Amino acid sequence: MKPNQNQVILVGLLVVFAIATRIIFNMLHVYNFNAVMAAGLFAGAYLGSKRMGLVIPFIAMLITDAVIGFYDWKLMAVVYGSLAVAVLLGKFYAKDATLLRWIGSVLGGSLTFFVATNFAVWVFGDGTFYPHTLAGLGECFMMGLPFYRNTLLGDLTWSAVLFGSYELIRLKAPKLVRVAQ
Repeated sequence: MKPNQNQVILVGLLVVFAIATRIIFNMLHVYNFNAVMAAGLFAGAYLGSKRMGLVIPFIAMLITDAVIGFYDWKLMAVVYGSLAVAVLLGKFYAKDATLLRWIGSVLGGSLTFFVATNFAVWVFGDGTFYPHTLAGLGECFMMGLPFYRNTLLGDLTWSAVLFGSYELIRLKAPKLVRVAQ
């Protein structure tokens, strides 16, 4: 199915939103408090094309990584893959859009990102910071908790902004929502 012009505009706006929040909050040293996961989750829920949904976190991350700085490609692959999960969780949410499912989708995305990326830091690291032992894995997860807090707060905040705005527009101007689908 070929995306229509309104879907392309929505994708562009979500990418810009994700880029802006990632760059701004990184500049403020509030790492992981960005809208990348939320934009992927929203796209998974409301864009018909999974491919279009996947474009959003990948482009946002690629552009911001070019600005902020690239890192180990194996870790980048895990980060990008974890963000792709958000699109799938958005599809899960959309099958029966309830508040409980939204909360579960956001929490699931945040937790998946935290577990996958911290495990990858431990696995792909050279053992200098986190030895390849159970204690080293535990330490890696403990040191990641402040980032997880920011991830969770960011995902909840930005998802509430995106999903809440959508629902408000759907109630107040339903023609606008139909145009974007």
